[in-house]
Amino acid sequence: MITIRKEIQSEILMTTMEEIVPEGSIFRKVDKYIDFTFIYEEVKELYSDIGRPSIDPVVLFKIVFIQALDGIKSMRKTCEKIKVDAEYRWFLKIPFGQETPHFSTFSKNYERRFKGTDIFENIFINIIKQAQEYGMLNDESYMDSTHRKANANKNKYEDVIVKQAKKRKKEIEQEINEERKRLGKKEFEYKDEYEEKHIKVSTTDKESGYYHRDNKEKGFMYLEHRTVNGKCNIITDAYVTKGNIHDSVVCIERLEYQKKKLDIKINKVGLDSGYDTIEIKKYFEENDIFGVIAYRRFQQGTTKIRRYEFEYKKEDDVYVCPRTGIILPYKNIDKNGYKEYYDRKQCEGCLFKNECCGKAKFRTIRRLINEETNEKARKRRLSEEGKETFKKRKTTVERSFGDSKQNHGYRYTLYKGVDKNQAYTHLICAAQNMKNIAIKRYNIDNKHSNTIKNHNILTKILKFYEKLLQEKTSHLKMWGLSTV
Repeated sequence: MITIRKEIQSEILMTTMEEIVPEGSIFRKVDKYIDFTFIYEEVKELYSDIGRPSIDPVVLFKIVFIQALDGIKSMRKTCEKIKVDAEYRWFLKIPFGQETPHFSTFSKNYERRFKGTDIFENIFINIIKQAQEYGMLNDESYMDSTHRKANANKNKYEDVIVKQAKKRKKEIEQEINEERKRLGKKEFEYKDEYEEKHIKVSTTDKESGYYHRDNKEKGFMYLEHRTVNGKCNIITDAYVTKGNIHDSVVCIERLEYQKKKLDIKINKVGLDSGYDTIEIKKYFEENDIFGVIAYRRFQQGTTKIRRYEFEYKKEDDVYVCPRTGIILPYKNIDKNGYKEYYDRKQCEGCLFKNECCGKAKFRTIRRLINEETNEKARKRRLSEEGKETFKKRKTTVERSFGDSKQNHGYRYTLYKGVDKNQAYTHLICAAQNMKNIAIKRYNIDNKHSNTIKNHNILTKILKFYEKLLQEKTSHLKMWGLSTV
């Protein structure tokens, strides 16, 4: 028999919001395990003592958290859903019958009250510290970066010529000149060198950077440098820059930032090949950090006998040919810090000259002045601990980025400018940490409560059988038997 539903929209329901919201709702979990009262103290100085009563500041930030947790694309759409969604109203503590905030409320508060303050960063840090109190952080960190599309048309830009100074490595320059002085050679005179570059500047969002790379989508982007803790995937840093900044530029700065702001120890770090620089490796050694950087492939030469086949004798500072045993002594150091090992006379009559030297007249082995630092980094990477550390990258920072893009509306930027995107990034990552904390703590507590329930049930069963046994054996005591 067919059933036809009649209109029941006008039916009066006698219920409460507490009954409507499911027990397993993510918003119930977040509300239970995250303390939002710290926000009042953070924004206290930003509000006046006179005038009309304001909207609760916790409600303002919770609206952004709702948008991030459910990956809603716009604030307008979020506020429309808040009007009719019982979960959202319960989380905001706004019952049906009361007006919800207008979609422009948060943006107006941002422009007039929160812009230029550190409130967003402080909220992000406070959530991390709550995770720290729950014991969800350890001494392992994993860093990576991802590009987010800027809110800008990639076809609307100006071609600008920019004069930039080439980056100098002053510490290495000093080492090079000391080495040349030891060899009795003339010291190099290093100067600032400038180069002109043609760059694309967006007419829509001038603070975004144009990103172009083979097999990648081109366009104006922002780049987020993220650090994730290895224990529970808590995001400990989220730093936004232009899209044309290299990954390695801010690595050391962001690790130091986390040490100071969060007061956490970093003893182990996993990075991809984009961070393969001598400065980062030296930083790991100086700070006693077990840093693992992925192997970076360089272009191979045309010679059949590879450089790695030559054996290096550290005590004599020479290289030994793998085919003939010829010794290549240390002769010179160039301006870039590469030590050169060669022997022209020995290579002239060599039978393997064509395989070894190619078109060159003799074979030259180049070794960086800080090559020992590279070799130590290589040993860490190839060790069992290093391999296990690098494996965790795909389940920590890469998984964190995937979760952000898939579930929290992180593929595109909704706002213009580095500062505004940084502010919203802090809030989005704070929301992602909230979800992470709430789910894991809920699972732990639920498992604990189930264990207690099972223990109570087992205790009752044992008591039942104990009582039954006593009843069955009571007649034996009458005969003077104390033991059954």
